[in-house]
Amino acid sequence: MTRRSEERLRSLLCGAAVLVLSGISLLLPLKSRADDKPAPPWVAPADARAVKNPLKRTPDVVSAGTQLFQENCQVCHGIGGEGNGPTAKSLTIKPANFTDPKVMSKETDGSLFWKMSKGRGAMPAWEDQLSETERWQLVVYIRSLAVKSAAAKKPE
Repeated sequence: MTRRSEERLRSLLCGAAVLVLSGISLLLPLKSRADDKPAPPWVAPADARAVKNPLKRTPDVVSAGTQLFQENCQVCHGIGGEGNGPTAKSLTIKPANFTDPKVMSKETDGSLFWKMSKGRGAMPAWEDQLSETERWQLVVYIRSLAVKSAAAKKPE
């Protein structure tokens, strides 16, 4: 089996696991909205926030990040990274909207890398699934989503 085939299989299995877990969560008793508590802030440690991305934004890096995002992140974060993927509605804590400039201005490259590496709740920890380079490629791609969104909103 080639590396790409293994990656596709892993991606499909991760997507299936998310769908199964989403289905299970639908069977659990729901709390009323009045009882729901907002998710605690997810803040990366200071040392992780300070880490700089070793990769530059090049077409090859963005292309690699795009492919990784489509295979691993799109199911929750959506095609455009707006946090509206097919499983987003079933999640208690909604996926990040990477096109929101306010959200993205609070995140360093190091914090994005740390969060995708460590995971939390429904967000898987990718450090054992994706190489360090692949995770940095994803950071570059995620940053490109915010740039595209800001450019699209600028009046001509």
